[in-house]
Amino acid sequence: MTAATRVAAFLGAYFAANAINAFMPLWFADRGVSAAAIGQILGAAAFLRVLAGPQWGTVADRIGRRRPVLLFATFTAAGFGLSYVAASGFLPLLLIAAAQGIASSAINPLADSLALALAREGRLEYGPVRAVGSATFMVATAVAGWLLNRVGSWLVPWLLAVGYGTAGVLSTFLPEAATPPAAPKAFAGLMLFRNPAFRLAVGCTALIQGAHAAYYGFAALFWRSQGYSDTEIGLLIAEGIVAEILLFARGRRLVERLGPAGLTACAAAASILRWTLTAVAPPWPVLVALQLVHAATFAMQHLSAMMMLSRFVPAERAATAQALHTALGYGAPTGLMMLLSGWLYARHGGLVFLAMAAVGGSALLLVAPLARITARSPDRSQRKEAS
Repeated sequence: MTAATRVAAFLGAYFAANAINAFMPLWFADRGVSAAAIGQILGAAAFLRVLAGPQWGTVADRIGRRRPVLLFATFTAAGFGLSYVAASGFLPLLLIAAAQGIASSAINPLADSLALALAREGRLEYGPVRAVGSATFMVATAVAGWLLNRVGSWLVPWLLAVGYGTAGVLSTFLPEAATPPAAPKAFAGLMLFRNPAFRLAVGCTALIQGAHAAYYGFAALFWRSQGYSDTEIGLLIAEGIVAEILLFARGRRLVERLGPAGLTACAAAASILRWTLTAVAPPWPVLVALQLVHAATFAMQHLSAMMMLSRFVPAERAATAQALHTALGYGAPTGLMMLLSGWLYARHGGLVFLAMAAVGGSALLLVAPLARITARSPDRSQRKEAS
């Protein structure tokens, strides 16, 4: 099998497990866990993922290999997924969720880091490989929803274990990139913030991806309040993922033409358009058209950040940089914005999306410095300093 096939298969299994993870609240609720306790369990797991992810990246950089870390993390996550079956009570469930959050925090950033490293070596194309993950997530969500509706939520931990376990098996076949081990260095991750390209990538992602918090948390409730059925809501969400997949899979020429600064500019401008119009409860045809903009607000900024990390971060610190970007660009801002979105939605309903438009649109202020950095070739001294 080619490197692209092996990485795509691994991403497919991981994203399937990630899709199943979204059904864990149903499993908790059906076992008598209160809504407040579910929030505490999920919040603790999310917080620990933010803290643990960069440590996994540091380990991978130190040994110069990502595959052993991915193998350990996926099988550990599978084991904790299975341990839910015999667990009951708040504290055991909290500990399991926390441990699984720590283990799973390694997977996404290290897999992305590996795919980017292989792309630099000309062994695969990142976009189509990443599209497999998004496609599998969408299919796994639909299949799991259909299956759980018929057999019950008791199946969730078993499916979770199978998903992570399959990713673990497939991790043994992952190719390795020719990455030199990083020399031990105190505060190596923090030193990356001396690199302006890395700072801008994290900042743009935090603003644009963090602005999706209201969408992930409250769009379905808002649309239901407008009279849309759950089936229609599911189609809207699926449409956004399809648009994302198409850009990943077929948008290479567009992505190369726009470059990181152009991609971020489009994503920020699209955030203003998408979330402002969503806030005013547009009619169905407009809402359908708006969901296509997910390809800009999510996928364009993701690709912009991947290009920045690939071009401007030293290869021996790539895993650490990717893990920090995931933690500080996705995890922390989305969690904080989710708290803000909950407060705003409870008081102002759909107007919460206006706040998201302001947050995502503010990334336009970073486009000019991003363009100045990307206009020149990565400076070797800058990359060496950041390492």
